[in-house]
Amino acid sequence: MGTSRPPRAKLSLSIITIIVCALAFLALLYTQRISSLSSSTIFRFTPCAAKRIAAKKSVIDNRNVGALDDAADDRQVSCVKNGKLDTDYLHWEWRPDDCILPRFDPKKALQRLQGKRLMFVGDSLQRGQWQSFVCLVESVIPQGQKSMKRGRAHSVFKAKEYNATIEFYWAPFLVESNSDLHIIADPNKRILKVDSVAKHAKHWIGVDILVFNTYVWWMSGLKIKSLWGSFANGDEGYEELDAPVSYTVGLKTWANWVDSNVNPNKTRVFFTTMSPTHQRSADWGNEKGIKCFNESRPITKKRHWGSGSDKRMMGVVAGVMARMKVPVTLINITQLSEYRIDAHSSIYTELGGKLLTDEQKADPLHYADCIHWCLPGVPDTWNRILYAHLL
Repeated sequence: MGTSRPPRAKLSLSIITIIVCALAFLALLYTQRISSLSSSTIFRFTPCAAKRIAAKKSVIDNRNVGALDDAADDRQVSCVKNGKLDTDYLHWEWRPDDCILPRFDPKKALQRLQGKRLMFVGDSLQRGQWQSFVCLVESVIPQGQKSMKRGRAHSVFKAKEYNATIEFYWAPFLVESNSDLHIIADPNKRILKVDSVAKHAKHWIGVDILVFNTYVWWMSGLKIKSLWGSFANGDEGYEELDAPVSYTVGLKTWANWVDSNVNPNKTRVFFTTMSPTHQRSADWGNEKGIKCFNESRPITKKRHWGSGSDKRMMGVVAGVMARMKVPVTLINITQLSEYRIDAHSSIYTELGGKLLTDEQKADPLHYADCIHWCLPGVPDTWNRILYAHLL
């Protein structure tokens, strides 16, 4: 990696090259039934080829018009539109040592989805992956051949020519909770019904490709109020469990539903691993830093693992899925995303439906978002992995 800054170019469909990088310990944790690709490479800074510039402009233009003209969801992660001037984070790409993955071809992706339903299920990070996938394909669909229907829990993008839908279903814990739709800000007041996914799962039936994720909502640092039975039992019906214990119970409930209701000959199931948070700059040696604020380059130390990713939770995922009857393909995005301290929405985001004020931007300790990712950005890489599995 040289020290000189290459010339910048505008955004493209293929700005971030794909790699799935598994940690050494995952090679032991995951069985052959949970597939993941691996590599040990680090990032390289690569300017866009001239022939890709036009496509790049088309992508960013379409992020905020057409299918995604409702900015209520998109504005949270539209960093460039929100004033982020440093776009170097868009130029870092992975170069696998031991495999070559295809670039995302939107037409081929849509052909693979012909007559099918693809649904992303999870929290706002999974919603970001859904938004990314929609953005990657919708620019090649004529205006009259696409539609978007948004709902509080269930949103559907339809590619009419292909009779295909790309959907998102909101279920931040996968299992039911009292904070699913009417979000409770105080995690100490949240109660999880760890023995049931029924309320959510009725929306998953009949879907051809399911992509699940749940992690960050479990990581409040508090014990999880875990309920068996009805919410009507109130304070008498739950136990306070450590996060990995409650996560195990909840994930087993989800796994039991998949094993009992999914026909693997008709439905493919994926699980996206945890998306790292970057709340502690000391993790990457910036003792005077403020979370991910003002970070403009990825971490270049191979195998970096920060405090925002919990290996115990990763182990739970491996252990539960290893015992499932229905094959689950793991989309291992954790290690490759660990390096990307430069790609969070940071202060270029919104709070309560409004963009941050200048005063709030001047207080990154309290307002910088180092959980969500800018779009275009890292979630495009996750979808390169998914795309490779769909080919």
